[in-house]
Amino acid sequence: MSNFMAGFSTFLIGILMVFIALLLLIVLIQCVGKVIGNMEQQKTVATPVTPVTPVMEPKKVVEEPVVVVDDCEIVAVIASVIALSLGTTTDKLQVKSLRRIR
Repeated sequence: MSNFMAGFSTFLIGILMVFIALLLLIVLIQCVGKVIGNMEQQKTVATPVTPVTPVMEPKKVVEEPVVVVDDCEIVAVIASVIALSLGTTTDKLQVKSLRRIR
């Protein structure tokens, strides 16, 4: 019976330590949230808003951004599908070129 009580007391101490640590984490997260909230409020109050006067400027042509596509993932998928259909592994295949078919 003595071993049971020793094990049970160890279990209770462990559970209490976990809950105390979790409560401390909750309090710490709330304090950090309040500090960051106060810093953001001070930042918005500290920067005064200056009125913007409308100025007639010529319209600028907005160019669409160039989208760079990384073809490595596409090549890997295509090679794995081909290897699966051939019943082999991808290390035995070699992709020499890739072109789009419309």
